[in-house]
Amino acid sequence: MKRLILFVVGVSFIAAMFYNVDGPKKFSNAKETGSNVIDSKTSSTYRPSGVVDTTGRVFGMNGYYDYVTNGNNLHRIWVSGDTVIVTSDQTDSVNAQLSTARKSYYQYTFDNGVTWGTGDAVLVNPDGNAYPDLHPMIVNGSRTPVLTGRQFVSGARRGYTGVDVQLGAGSFTNTLVPTGAGSDNFGWPVSATEVACAWLGGGTADTIYFAKFDVTTNTYGAVTVLFTGVPANARSYTASNGNGKIAVGYWFATAPTKLIYRESTNGGTSFGAEVTAFTEGTVVNGTAVAPWFNDDMIYSPSGNLCWAFGTLETGNFGTIRGSKLMFYNPAVNGGTAVTIADYLNYPPMADTNVFGNAIRNTQVGFTFMSHPSLAYSSDGSRLFVVYHGVQLDTVNSSSYSGDGSYNYNDIYVQYSDDNGATWSAPRNLTNTADLDEIYPSVSLVGCTTSAISITYQLSECPGCTSFTNTTTPTCPVWQIYRKYNPETGVIIGISNVSNEVPSGFSLNQNYPNPFNPNTKIRFSVPKASNVTLLVYDITGKLVATLANNQAVTAGTKEVEFSASNLASGIYFYTLKAGEFTETKKMILVK
Repeated sequence: MKRLILFVVGVSFIAAMFYNVDGPKKFSNAKETGSNVIDSKTSSTYRPSGVVDTTGRVFGMNGYYDYVTNGNNLHRIWVSGDTVIVTSDQTDSVNAQLSTARKSYYQYTFDNGVTWGTGDAVLVNPDGNAYPDLHPMIVNGSRTPVLTGRQFVSGARRGYTGVDVQLGAGSFTNTLVPTGAGSDNFGWPVSATEVACAWLGGGTADTIYFAKFDVTTNTYGAVTVLFTGVPANARSYTASNGNGKIAVGYWFATAPTKLIYRESTNGGTSFGAEVTAFTEGTVVNGTAVAPWFNDDMIYSPSGNLCWAFGTLETGNFGTIRGSKLMFYNPAVNGGTAVTIADYLNYPPMADTNVFGNAIRNTQVGFTFMSHPSLAYSSDGSRLFVVYHGVQLDTVNSSSYSGDGSYNYNDIYVQYSDDNGATWSAPRNLTNTADLDEIYPSVSLVGCTTSAISITYQLSECPGCTSFTNTTTPTCPVWQIYRKYNPETGVIIGISNVSNEVPSGFSLNQNYPNPFNPNTKIRFSVPKASNVTLLVYDITGKLVATLANNQAVTAGTKEVEFSASNLASGIYFYTLKAGEFTETKKMILVK
């Protein structure tokens, strides 16, 4: 059986990144689920034939743009207590394939996603932006988002830094980068008033510049040239520990591809020599691989650079053995990158016979395990990586005839308790057979060893409408916010389903029921209440606390329960809200 993969033998990395190299791909008229789709050549918008579960969606952040990367995996979420800020790019359906029609937005909540903002999401710039990298800061005494990324100026791409006057105001001052007419300024706060900025020069992009931006005056400081001789289509990254260390790195985009960085220990006044973190041809688990560009860089609490990145096999880009997720820290493993995930431990790829029969095509810019996002727990003891990974197409695996359809993706998490030297097994957080969940971002603050906050993009159509996979139907895209236990995969907290005020308290039957191992419990409250939701076994022993006197607004709510650590049997769940108490039975069958 022939495999169609985005990356093929003998094609340069640049071609593989921007084109379907073996000709236009046809998205079959029978999606992996078997539901009907309409080709975007004849219909501008695909409407799901069934009900899409968008529980956890961020209010006001649904549109049709489905390409959210240009090098680094964006930092799009910030969580402090019950305050959450999320960013995204959006277009309407008509402009879903017009990149300059994109506009950047942010949305916020003060009650952990039960309610969002005071209206629609906050628009950054009516003229259009892309790739909003989020940096919450205090500006003139008020908390506000500072964004870096791309701004469109007369159709051209320019890096920018944008500062809202305060959270929720929607009154941005956007300041273009001062030198090189460069695009895609990705930054990082270095002090209470400054953001470290790095951007590629325009045109041939042969230079990477650095400057610090003052958020109180909206001005850039002195510009430093960090790299010259940078090939076209390179991608840059920036990280800081906020205590004097700044790293600026980039993906060297022509063979042999490399990951290169320079580091400052004095707040950007000067930078050390170039360091190559990884280079094409490095042999990992018996396979020579090359670094790909959808990366993330952060600093560890001890001040060491952490860099997560994907790879592809040198000269044969579409193989499972070459698709790896790697981690670099100069203080770990002697500075040699270690493997986070590959076909040896990533479940969908472990059985190579099944994988070979059930892989279709990867979305442009993706690898099979792609777009890692890094964060430490607040106590500094645990390092997390969240990424999206390809699903297998089990529906069409026996009848696939090479029509170029695309595989769906799920969101995965792994963690390390030794600063990245070793990693836990991959855990699937979303596990949906007919939804595409991609571009995850984990909050850099507010995570604990047992709770992480992430946002990601969800749609029903795999493949990319908005870039080169243009035969993919134009499909609705939702921005999702979730909090998970990374060890069990359980969704933490109560999700809002509807703000419509019900007539009274009620507790629904869990669904599915029987279940294995996850189920959802939905309930309604007619007024703001504190609710407790508990799970007991048949002996009356408490086995799970899903909500403990948690404040919720009026409406319909939902909690997901995972019984992965429980034995098969009968369990009971009880809702308490004010004077209301109700108990229902559920059955776990493993």
